[in-house]
Amino acid sequence: MNGKTSLLNPILYIGSIGIGGIASIIDKKYNLGFLAETEKQVSSHLDKHLVKLSKYDVKTKKILEQMKFDEHQHEISAKELGAAELPKPIKKVMGITSKIMTTLTYKI
Repeated sequence: MNGKTSLLNPILYIGSIGIGGIASIIDKKYNLGFLAETEKQVSSHLDKHLVKLSKYDVKTKKILEQMKFDEHQHEISAKELGAAELPKPIKKVMGITSKIMTTLTYKI
C-alpha cells in the first residue's frame, strides 16, 4: 500500500507489552478484558478506513476486511477465555489513547 513504517513503532510496541504485562499481573480476566477491548477498538478503527476506501481499491479492501475478521476473532477468543468487562472509564481512556497514537503515527 506504499506506506512507510512509523518511527513510533518501537515506542508503541514497548507500551503495548508494558500495558499487557501490568494487566496480567493485576488479573488474568482483566488482561483478557484489555485484549478484547483493544480488538474491538481496532475493528472499529478498521471500519473507518473501509468507508474511506475507493470502491476500486479491491486489494486494500480485502486486506482490511481480513484484518477486521482476525481482530474480531481475537475479541471472541478473549471473551470465551473469561475476559472481564472493563469499566467504562478505562474503555474511554483506551479510546483516547488510541486516537492520540493513531494521529501521531500518521503524522510522524
